[in-house]
Amino acid sequence: MKGHRLLAIAAPAAGMLVGNRREQRQTPGFSHVHCWGWNTGVGESMSPTALWQDFGVKRAHYSRATQKLVLTGSPSALRPGTADDLQRVRNMKGDVITEAENPGLWVEPNFLDESEEEALARELRTVVEAHGFCFEEEKISVQVVDAAGQLREDYGKNRSRRVTGRPESRGAQKGIVAPWGYGADLDVKKLPPVIGKLVQRLQEERGYKLGPLRDCTINHRTDSFFMIHPHVDPVADGPHVFLLGILSGAVLTFTPSDAQPRSGLETESKSWTDRDLDLLIRRRSLVVFSGSARYDWKHGIRAGFQLQSPELEGKTICDFWGSMKYILPRRPERFSVVLAFADPV
Repeated sequence: MKGHRLLAIAAPAAGMLVGNRREQRQTPGFSHVHCWGWNTGVGESMSPTALWQDFGVKRAHYSRATQKLVLTGSPSALRPGTADDLQRVRNMKGDVITEAENPGLWVEPNFLDESEEEALARELRTVVEAHGFCFEEEKISVQVVDAAGQLREDYGKNRSRRVTGRPESRGAQKGIVAPWGYGADLDVKKLPPVIGKLVQRLQEERGYKLGPLRDCTINHRTDSFFMIHPHVDPVADGPHVFLLGILSGAVLTFTPSDAQPRSGLETESKSWTDRDLDLLIRRRSLVVFSGSARYDWKHGIRAGFQLQSPELEGKTICDFWGSMKYILPRRPERFSVVLAFADPV
């Protein structure tokens, strides 16, 4: 598409960069996470009780070749996939994927109505104000550059915030631990009321057979800068991840963990790899990923690009969905609520 400008991020004293920083979340009590398994150091001796306590899974198998514990999660926890799920995922040619190509992605469109979205947004603003944090190294400069890499605009610092019951730290900095806690110790009674109702709806009304909630994380991003560097969530979160996005749509990109990603401006025009899958998340929609999509694929959101046209009412930051033939304008603000569940009891 002609005339678009790419968003870039720049770390202090590091010059202009695109996608150069990785978001890492540290899980207490564990030393190292592999993209698709967990290096336990205990081999095959890990008991089912320990698996449940530490990872929320009923079963796993130990790979002698890699000396890793390989987690998958129980497929019986989730409903069967549908053609509607596939219609929301495109490859980097812009084509809708087939059932065989789906690594484990489900979509619940319009999971909330507009009044429910408003109520949730009010609650989340209060929660983020009370418990939100952002480490210094995560406060990055947001810039707009043209296709030749020339700086055009500088937005200043992005200060996205998150709330989580998981203890996190970056060097000497420690995050705020939300009152509901994490893992096997998470207390759903301490969740904010609207989120508590969402958890209950998933467990009782939507056809999923889920175990206990192990993680609740809230992300708040503003100024249409929704970028999340590709990552695999800590395996201790649990095997079944639900992500609800409100106030703005976005494109969540799944990229193979074993691929060498692009960097710089190429990422914003071609994505991280040619094997990436783009999942469209409309406002108020719920995304589910489990199995291979949970453990074998990283997920993230590209920085985006800026368009200016009468239809978009001026300069607007946009995502592409599989290819530049499919464009999704972003709104200024977005919340995501990430809920991760254990296997069913």
